[in-house]
Amino acid sequence: MGIIGYSSPDWGMGGYYAREDMRQAWDDWEVENRILHESELIEIAKKSAREFIRDADGEPYKQEDWEMYLTEDASCVDKDTEAAMNHAIDEKEWFTRAEYIDSLANA
Repeated sequence: MGIIGYSSPDWGMGGYYAREDMRQAWDDWEVENRILHESELIEIAKKSAREFIRDADGEPYKQEDWEMYLTEDASCVDKDTEAAMNHAIDEKEWFTRAEYIDSLANA
């Protein structure tokens, strides 16, 4: 009975390895999808910035509100673009940060 652990050191780890492989594949897809949509995301951010400034009506920009604008506008394109924008937001890409709204609107 005691030798079972020695003869199969990964016993019971198959599920863990499968989940890790799936997580890695998802991470790889997110990065590839983000790169594929980069120019489109920046164009969405420029358009969103102009609308955001208009709707802010002189109020200070809030990061959470900016991220919501970006996500909503990207979701109007398709699910992959929305996923790419969400990944860019998670990675804190420059165009997803509220401090760049003015420069995006003027681009």
